Order: sequence, then structure tokens, then C-alpha cells
Amino acid sequence: MKMIINYTDNYYEYLNNNIKDFNIEYLKRENPFLKNYIFLENNEPVGLISYSLIYDRIELEYIWVHIEHRKKGIASKLMDMMINIEAKNITLEVNVKNIDAIKLYEKYGFKVVSIRKKYYGNDDAYLMIREMM
Repeated sequence: MKMIINYTDNYYEYLNNNIKDFNIEYLKRENPFLKNYIFLENNEPVGLISYSLIYDRIELEYIWVHIEHRKKGIASKLMDMMINIEAKNITLEVNVKNIDAIKLYEKYGFKVVSIRKKYYGNDDAYLMIREMM
């Protein structure tokens, strides 16, 4: 069975052990704008999306799919869910070296609008935006 659910702390330990480039504590923050969803396959979390819905805009904070489940459309399902929310635009930062993520975002109509120098330590990031309205 495959489904997208709201994040709960029941999955904290699994995600903390499997995601190394994101501080999972972020998911526990008291923030009325923060939305966190998990993609479950057979009751196992294999995907995660975290974004902030700030009035009429969305900021994608993080998207992750377990390496063994990539290239199966999970990231697209998570993106579809987020994009169907009524908002003026969605923004995100992505490492310029993360070609797979950039291709995913371009598939959804995101455009590079700026470069953030050394945003990821020594790596630059693209600031990307998708206009919705």
C-alpha cells in the first residue's frame, strides 16, 4: 500500500537514521507555516517533503526519497501534492551539483532566478521559482 500522510514522530528514528543531509529536528519545530508529509510504502517511510506555506506562497524546504526507491515517481507524487495547493509561487534552493533535483524542478516549471554563492558550504545554490498564478 502506498500513501502520503502527515509526518508524525513515529517515523522520527527511521528518518533520522536514513537522512544524513537534513536535520530531522526541523520537523518537530513549532511552526504554524511548516507542513511535513511522508510517502509510505507498506507502512515504511520512503519519501519526505517539507515546505512552508506562508500566506500565499510556498517555500520548499526539503524533499527526500530513499535511495532504493528513487526513479519510481515518489518525488513527483510529493511535488504534485504540494503544487496543488493554492499559492502565488513556490521558491526553493538547490545545490548546483544536484542535477537530478534540478531536472525534477524544471519538469514542474521552476526557473533559476539567482545563484546563492557558497550556500551549501563550498557549493553554490540556485534559487528557483515557479509562478502559480
